Amino acid sequence: MMSVRKIYEQFRSLIVLLGLVELAWLSYWLLNFGENTAGYLVIVVMWILGMLGWMVLAISLGKRGIYLRYTRWFSNLIGLGLMLTFTVILFGALDVGREGLLAAASQVPVHQLVLFHILRLLAIGTILKYLQGQLPFHFLLLGSVPDFLFAVSAVAVSLQVSPGQSFLIIWHLVGLTLFFGPGLSMFFSVPSPLRLYRSKPDTSLVFQFPMLLAHSFALVQLLT
Repeated sequence: MMSVRKIYEQFRSLIVLLGLVELAWLSYWLLNFGENTAGYLVIVVMWILGMLGWMVLAISLGKRGIYLRYTRWFSNLIGLGLMLTFTVILFGALDVGREGLLAAASQVPVHQLVLFHILRLLAIGTILKYLQGQLPFHFLLLGSVPDFLFAVSAVAVSLQVSPGQSFLIIWHLVGLTLFFGPGLSMFFSVPSPLRLYRSKPDTSLVFQFPMLLAHSFALVQLLT
């Protein structure tokens, strides 16, 4: 019988497809709410192209070992910060982008916004990596488990008939905050200003393809 590890290794590259599905799903939300202004359409297209370009670049840099080579420079976070800034400028700083985003969000059913986070169940992959001795406990504690549990909570919230608005705001903020756990702990056991541990296993795996794409997908989810 094929082991769980072999099954996981066969399907892990499908994370690229997952990223494209997430991007397509969110793009549909952004565009499918009625009449769109020409300026807003340009902004959405620019964002989609930017995300696609970022994914291609992230895959290339990850496969070449660039992220892992420059962990001292917070390599993953620098790129993520640039793309987050790009997103904020398009949909936050520009009036046409902000107004279009708010109009699109008002048309999206609440349960769809909740269900989007069920995709975070894929954190089970990093839990398996820990059990296989390929990731340290601090990443499991701060990254994998909170992310997985939040995805489980998304299942529970989606089953509610009409979750309250205040509750949903707090819930989404919690989900956003949880992104900081893996974002910081990945630097605790590799050469970086945040390094706390020198034992093995370290978090080198997080800086390699395909796991490094998780940070790109987190950026996509920030818009929800």
